[in-house]
Amino acid sequence: MSETIIKREIKGFHVYEKSRCGTYIRILADFGAGKIGYKLLNSGSEERKVYLIEVKGTKYVLKWERELDPRLEKRLSRFIFGPYYSRLMYRVAVAREQGCTKTADIYAVAEKVRHREAVETYILAEYVEGRPLAELGDFSPYKDEIKACVEDLHGHRLASNDIHPGNIILTDNGLRIIDLSDAGSLSICQVNDAFALKKFYDIDLRINNVIYYLIGLRNRFRDFSRKLRGKKH
Repeated sequence: MSETIIKREIKGFHVYEKSRCGTYIRILADFGAGKIGYKLLNSGSEERKVYLIEVKGTKYVLKWERELDPRLEKRLSRFIFGPYYSRLMYRVAVAREQGCTKTADIYAVAEKVRHREAVETYILAEYVEGRPLAELGDFSPYKDEIKACVEDLHGHRLASNDIHPGNIILTDNGLRIIDLSDAGSLSICQVNDAFALKKFYDIDLRINNVIYYLIGLRNRFRDFSRKLRGKKH
């Protein structure tokens, strides 16, 4: 059954929600008012916070961020493509309607937008229960499933673009990939996944297009440059 995403304007935010009765917006509001306890998860940035919360027995991940990459190419990408998380919410909804369950669902997004850039964002998403592959050490028993998982995302016009072992979760129902960050060109993000699969898991996922070969050349040049400067990969 198709899930409708409702858009509202609330206190300067563009708010998108997978509920007609305001259930998820209420969770965001209650969290902001300090009515919901939380566990702070590692985010790696002062401009990005990730919380684990529980409401009526259901766990959620709530993210807050105002992290803007200042590099010119990233700013141009944000201007061209617009705010990322609201677009991702629609894309994940379409993928789920088509049978893809390899990534976390997104229930609500609130974005404060200026000049086509989201300067502050809240995301309420499904909490994926399980163990990150980073805790397992040996990835070899899961190589085929990792590859199939990524191919399933790509087949539904999604990509991870950050497919390190902390973002792949072993659940009771198999592997799932969390924390998608495929902003910008989908083709480039999917190629980045292919190279990351080789780097982290020794998995070959060749993508036969010009972008694959150009990024391969770029990566080799970067590696060569690091060697000249005496830096590790």
